[in-house]
Amino acid sequence: MDHRRKMLATASSQAQGPEFIVDRFSDLPVEVAHHILSFLPFKDIGQVGCVSKRCLELYLSYPSLIFNLSHHQRNNMWRRLEAFNYFDKFLANRDSNEIECFRISWDYHSVKFAREFNELLRITTWIRHAARCNVQVLDLDFDTRCRVPLELLPSSISACKSLRTLVINFNWNILKWPSSNFLTNLQCLKLKRVQIEGLELFDKWIPCCKFLKELQLVYVSGIKRMTVISSSLESFSFVLYDRNPLCYLGISGEKLEDIHIQWQCASLSGKSLNIFAPNLKYLKWGGNLMDHQNLGNLMCLEKAEIYLYPKVDESDKVFEVLCSIGRSKVLILNEETMKALCRKSPMPTLDGISYLGLRTSSLSDELFPKMVSLLNGMTTLRKLCITSNPSFIRWRPLDAPDNVSNSIVCWPLLLTCTQTFLE
Repeated sequence: MDHRRKMLATASSQAQGPEFIVDRFSDLPVEVAHHILSFLPFKDIGQVGCVSKRCLELYLSYPSLIFNLSHHQRNNMWRRLEAFNYFDKFLANRDSNEIECFRISWDYHSVKFAREFNELLRITTWIRHAARCNVQVLDLDFDTRCRVPLELLPSSISACKSLRTLVINFNWNILKWPSSNFLTNLQCLKLKRVQIEGLELFDKWIPCCKFLKELQLVYVSGIKRMTVISSSLESFSFVLYDRNPLCYLGISGEKLEDIHIQWQCASLSGKSLNIFAPNLKYLKWGGNLMDHQNLGNLMCLEKAEIYLYPKVDESDKVFEVLCSIGRSKVLILNEETMKALCRKSPMPTLDGISYLGLRTSSLSDELFPKMVSLLNGMTTLRKLCITSNPSFIRWRPLDAPDNVSNSIVCWPLLLTCTQTFLE
């Protein structure tokens, strides 16, 4: 009843004129007000802070901070300086209010401007401030256009026990890894377009990080051997292609449930892939077959997506891969993998698969006999789905959308195979 009277009073005051309008936003709980502000661009939240003293408090305590220079600010020296000065003042005014998420997108547009204004030093100071404010997510996207090691992870970050997620995109620059005892409370690490200096420290750091659950390494260059050993890791993603010196990738973790690998090599000589993940549930693998690959015994696998491009003489390797994942409930293959598999005689027995998917660039008469010979070994198959797309591209990111143009479930073929099973 009191709430209804308040609503009526508010409506009455609004009818009397703007000077009687009640500020409902300022009366909201802090969490609700911050949630509403989260739908606005960060620069617009600053304008909200100019409305009233209460709105200024909400602005200064807003937990998700974003620094991203606009196009005009990047190209204009004074606008660029104004943006950095504004953010310096903003962080000083917000004092020690906690920071949940801090994202910095920095373009080293002009070496002269950046050096004169000490931009790198100022950004490092911001990161230290975020560490003092118990930041939980730190997202750094830098384009420095200079190939020098960047020590953008100050020692103060090492003592930040609140940090749970660290995302770094350096646009092919060099990241100097601090030490093996760096951020041991981290739960998620995503590195993209980074060249790591001090890889031996990075390899030692992974086993020391007892709470790490997700690790993404996308275009991490300059690596010859990569060994990922973790007792806590649950999800691992690795993307690398073109000319790169990496010759060995080893992954070991008893809690691993999700692995994405896309590894394309200009030269396959001496390349090895080794996986130990007895509790793995989802495997997505694209790229080339290596000289040696060992997927281990994947008894818990529920879904496997294999998009390999084997050579004519690599049918035996494809056979070994399919034997490792043959107990998966869902299996999705690209056309090249299936054709290589069908060149092998006898065909592997794939018991346990209930769903088989085939991604192909075109449907041809040559494809169906090979499908039938493959299906004869699948006694538990319940559904076959063939997706055809003329624009199916050879290489694409693992998280790219399918964008399939046609989807055909081959019921006559299924019927023929079912009758074969019954006989």
